[in-house]
Amino acid sequence: MERFGLDFGTTNTSLSWGRGDGLPELCPLDPAAVDPRVLRTLLYYSIERRGFVVGQRAIGEYLAEDMEGTLIQSIKTFLGSELFEDTWIHDRMYTLEDLIAVVLREVRAAIRTLTPADVRLVLGRPAVYVTQPEREQLARRRLERAAALAGFAAIEFEYEPIAAGLTYEASLTRPELALIADLGGGTSDFTVMRLGAGTRGDRRDDILATGGVQIGGDTFDARIMATTLAPHFGAGTTYRSMEGQDLPFPSHLLERLGHWHQVPFLRSRKTRELLAALRFSGSDPAAVDRLRALVDGNLAFFLFEQIERAKSQLSTADEATIRFQADVIDIEERITRAAFEAMIAPDLERVAACMADVLADAKVTAADVQAVFVTGGSAQIPAVRAMLTRTFGAERLRAQDYLTSVACGLGLTARDRPADS
Repeated sequence: MERFGLDFGTTNTSLSWGRGDGLPELCPLDPAAVDPRVLRTLLYYSIERRGFVVGQRAIGEYLAEDMEGTLIQSIKTFLGSELFEDTWIHDRMYTLEDLIAVVLREVRAAIRTLTPADVRLVLGRPAVYVTQPEREQLARRRLERAAALAGFAAIEFEYEPIAAGLTYEASLTRPELALIADLGGGTSDFTVMRLGAGTRGDRRDDILATGGVQIGGDTFDARIMATTLAPHFGAGTTYRSMEGQDLPFPSHLLERLGHWHQVPFLRSRKTRELLAALRFSGSDPAAVDRLRALVDGNLAFFLFEQIERAKSQLSTADEATIRFQADVIDIEERITRAAFEAMIAPDLERVAACMADVLADAKVTAADVQAVFVTGGSAQIPAVRAMLTRTFGAERLRAQDYLTSVACGLGLTARDRPADS
């Protein structure tokens, strides 16, 4: 039986093959991507194909079909949600497990090109999907069901920050007490762990504490939308009620607007009727027209691509400009790093509080921690690194590949964990 580790992420998915000594081999998942080892966790229902495509091809076909199909991203964020059970996509109902299985089938097909053997898969999971225990169980059951639908018979789980710690451990020549900070698109997770050179097998006694909070890169994108771009789509405007009162623009529309993968849910008949009423009685009909164009044109993905691009630029520059033109939408907004850091400051306070709780649960202080291994795309944001530096000092921060460290560690887990554990 061959052993693989899969990091099914909110934004990206990667796979490693745990065989032999040394670090596992990272496997190609998306030949069309700039880095074939990283598959965008993105799927598109093609009207022409009457089926799904995944990753970079999803974006290509979405554009080729003039955005007539359905583009879906960040499906991992719905795992613990009781509100998302199923959805109609064109003429068929799909459960959340069905949609996740589309991505996992792509992974299973990639494995079949590497080996015909049976597969033991270790699947990563956040330290915390959601805070309620019953919804945690729901998330796990759904992921197990999706994996089974994709053809994986032997499934196990490992916390993603623990997996990242195992990747870092492979580079050590002496034991360390480490804090692993996995700062991704959907969550920020922390683990305090004793690491040692050459340690293998059951590691449960080495894990002192783990925990997480549902704040990540998607949260920061939503802050940019809410603070900088939402006024283009109605935020701050009013409309006249049937009783003659001036009321603020409906908050539930703006909440959806903060997460691009939820914007398609605004295409319902009820929302269309509401937008028509808002245009008639609102203080800024042009803003309603822009919102309708964003929704009807399936443009939210591309707007958030520009938000993500600006956020990335702010990691190395003091300012960036968000430019977006489509239909009646014409946006050009400058954002400074200082303004961005002010937007996300409350979120980082919650992340820091979670980190402090994990240290306390482990019964260690920041001074006891010898190294902080950071992974995940959000770990590259200067304000995030500054938060860690204030507590531990820059000299203790460590990093390797931000996008594949977790997958590599999951491959180590798959290789080294006893089969009956």
